[in-house]
Amino acid sequence: MNYQETAFQTTDTFNQFLTKTFTIMTMGLLLTAGVAFFIATFMPQLVYSYGLTMFVIIAQLGVCFYFSARFMNMSVGAARICFVAYSILTGITFSFIPLIYDGGTLALAFTMTAVVFASMAIIGHTTSMDLSKFGPYLFAGLIAIIVTTLLNVLFFRSESIDLMLNYAGIIIFLGLIAFDMQSLRKIYLSGLNSGDMGAKLAIFGALQLYLDFINLFIRILALFGRHSDN
Repeated sequence: MNYQETAFQTTDTFNQFLTKTFTIMTMGLLLTAGVAFFIATFMPQLVYSYGLTMFVIIAQLGVCFYFSARFMNMSVGAARICFVAYSILTGITFSFIPLIYDGGTLALAFTMTAVVFASMAIIGHTTSMDLSKFGPYLFAGLIAIIVTTLLNVLFFRSESIDLMLNYAGIIIFLGLIAFDMQSLRKIYLSGLNSGDMGAKLAIFGALQLYLDFINLFIRILALFGRHSDN
């Protein structure tokens, strides 16, 4: 009975942790969407600034690398600032999206992303299968997609390759959603769940899932956009 009570308390606490993590992730997505639509509506000229785009992309990479490198030692406040900064920078980067896709396409792509994301998150949370063995293949596939995308943009400029990359990207990020959910559970249950570390872990998990959601959304939007008049 004591074991069952402890297991229940642990699961219940983890569910509360997940609620906090998804709340932070959702706030990040809303902030990103708000910034993107604000710039597209009131400052559309910024979308066409090559210098600003390059600066924002470099800043995004800097924030991401800094957060990953300093996560264990930074304060909870600093972790929050990094997450908010990354969400804002991503909103600036994606401010071109409302100018290219119509509202119906955006709504459909977002709804599809939310449904698929939730389904894979539930699978990652509940499955008894150890997904860690798929990690190296998922990350190798992610690197391959990034490299191939850059080559296609710079040299090949092939619509067929772009279409293939979108489908491959969706498959990769579906796997990463389930993988990240299970990894988050393992890290939490390993003991890194108290005090400031627990709060920072919620922000870290929110960023991981935020990145999965954003990248899945972009791939799905690109596919839906092929059928749009825009």
